[in-house]
Amino acid sequence: MTTANGVPEARKLVDGETFDCIVSDYDMPHVDGLAFLSELRDTCPEMPFVLYTGKGSEEIASKAISAGVDEYLQKERGTDQYTVLGNRIRNLVRRRQAEAAVDVADERYHNLVDTAPVPIVLFRPDRSVVYANDAAVDFLDAPNEDALTTHEMPDFLAEGDREKAIDRFERLFEEQRPMPEVQFTIRTVSGTRKEAIVATAPGIYRGEPVAQAIVRVVDAE
Repeated sequence: MTTANGVPEARKLVDGETFDCIVSDYDMPHVDGLAFLSELRDTCPEMPFVLYTGKGSEEIASKAISAGVDEYLQKERGTDQYTVLGNRIRNLVRRRQAEAAVDVADERYHNLVDTAPVPIVLFRPDRSVVYANDAAVDFLDAPNEDALTTHEMPDFLAEGDREKAIDRFERLFEEQRPMPEVQFTIRTVSGTRKEAIVATAPGIYRGEPVAQAIVRVVDAE
């Protein structure tokens, strides 16, 4: 644990070292805790910040929440408060570390899928599109990825294939297992029909369950 006697000293420490969390008082000389938080958010936007203050009030609590404080704790008499403070800090740091791990996993996934030569589309359980790589955007004749997010999974299938596809889609989420490859007639955004082999598998994207549809184009004879 590192301590600082005031905000100027704390600024120097933050500039020169890496910290898991910052605990700050509110009522300090020259610069209060919320002003310090505002400075930190400009330079260290993801830094966990706990406002631990003896000058508690509804106004200060409201300002703290609006300023983006991660935890707000009012000082009390006795030593039990330090146990509470310690627990708050540990939980906050663990949560941020878990979020960082998810961000890293998402980045790795994008690096892999973005450059994949085959079309890949991710669907939420409600059948809406959450993500599509560049190959999928081209295959589905869309101007960009955003144009695909206004559609649902059945929209990309010929009418005769929709019932079968919906059944596979629902089974994938219920059973949490990949579905065998099957040939479908794909209907693109422009209305063009294309034959393709589609494999689907369950996955997790940004913390939510998805169906990963991987498309293999069938060459026209």
